[in-house]
Amino acid sequence: MSRFDLVVIGGGPAGYVPAIRAAQLGRRVAVVEQTNIGGTCLNRGCIPTKAFAATAELLRAGASASRMGLSGTLSIDFVSASKRKDMIVTRLRKGIEARLSSLGIELVRGRGVLKRPGAVDVEGRELAASFILLSPGSRPFLPGPLGSCGLSTSDEALEWKELPASLIIVGGGVIGCEFASFLSAFGVDVTIVEMLPGILPGLDDDVRKAVHSSLARAGVCIHLSKKVESAGSDGCSGYVTLEGGERLEAASVLVAAGRVPVAEGLGLEEAGVAAGRKGIEVDAHMRTTAPGIYAAGDVTGRWQLAHAASAQALAAVDHMFGDGRRVVNPEAMPSCIFTNPEVAVVGPGEEELEARGVKVEVRRSRYIANGRAVGLGETEGFVKLIARASDGVLLGAQIVGREASSLIGEAVLAVEHGMKAAALGDAVHPHPTLTELIMEAGEAFGAGAIHG
Repeated sequence: MSRFDLVVIGGGPAGYVPAIRAAQLGRRVAVVEQTNIGGTCLNRGCIPTKAFAATAELLRAGASASRMGLSGTLSIDFVSASKRKDMIVTRLRKGIEARLSSLGIELVRGRGVLKRPGAVDVEGRELAASFILLSPGSRPFLPGPLGSCGLSTSDEALEWKELPASLIIVGGGVIGCEFASFLSAFGVDVTIVEMLPGILPGLDDDVRKAVHSSLARAGVCIHLSKKVESAGSDGCSGYVTLEGGERLEAASVLVAAGRVPVAEGLGLEEAGVAAGRKGIEVDAHMRTTAPGIYAAGDVTGRWQLAHAASAQALAAVDHMFGDGRRVVNPEAMPSCIFTNPEVAVVGPGEEELEARGVKVEVRRSRYIANGRAVGLGETEGFVKLIARASDGVLLGAQIVGREASSLIGEAVLAVEHGMKAAALGDAVHPHPTLTELIMEAGEAFGAGAIHG
């Protein structure tokens, strides 16, 4: 039997990150992973899709080069783009493995199963631990008729050796819209089928409409309020039959209906860990119902975001080995969508706050009025700040446009620390930069934005 202060089951962002932190605190740590370190994010999600998104961004820039005083064209070499994507993933994976090794963290290859509180079995080897952290992640959801053989999920799509001429994406959420954005730029004829009245559910209507319009201009056909009754593929072509009998055909079908926690086969019941339909039950410190066992990441069913997973796991380690004051504030959790244009949000949206009965004030700034955006030729989009009407405290922000994923950080800090929205307008921002969009929206809570 090997003894550790902490054994982590799962090597994704909710696994290797807390392992590193525990080792930094002088603890003996083991990470159990049966496939590649880095989890879904690094191997089958965030990183490879953003590598493709970067390629798509350059393609779009090349298509509009004449507007910037340039001549020439670019075209997609999908084989080379895929090799670059694989190189990025491998490089980052090796970096994580080297980091774990440098800190003395043991990487145990195999499937980890709870034997009881304080003990994990890895294919016959028993690991004893003062604490156990469960971070097995999630897998693609294939509901009802979408479980047909031959249909692709994001996992398979990222391993395509060649691009399909046409593609039906079932699901207009984050995954579906991101794939539609970069694949349409690559020249694929893309169709999205969404059962809800709009894409990207959970976002405010103005944000969803902006992305919808952009996808439509890129040639993506979007079917809303359409339920899939059947779907299939024979390896050469695929089809989707919609409610009412309409049949759509394409070279391939990608199912992007979301993800579900991987909670089966972990020995949860034997160890006394309660789990429901949405995942493993945890408290604010990520403790499960079993003593000494914590859980973090997608398996908790709270968010499906790599940074949220890491934040949860760090809160768990702080409770194990620190003062336990670190907790995750759900009202300040950012989220980014790497479509064209990008989307980034933090806090509840305008519509959600109104549904809660919270009176809000909303102010906007527009990319078209920003000097840097005009110079970049990126004038599509806006920044929206949402403040509580009673005291002006910033409750949320939603950004659509160039570098939204980077701009949201300032709003995250403001929401986390309960700052007033007007304070973002008082702070001097460098010129000419896109960060002035945040300042302008903040100024609008006072005397008014300078550039409107």
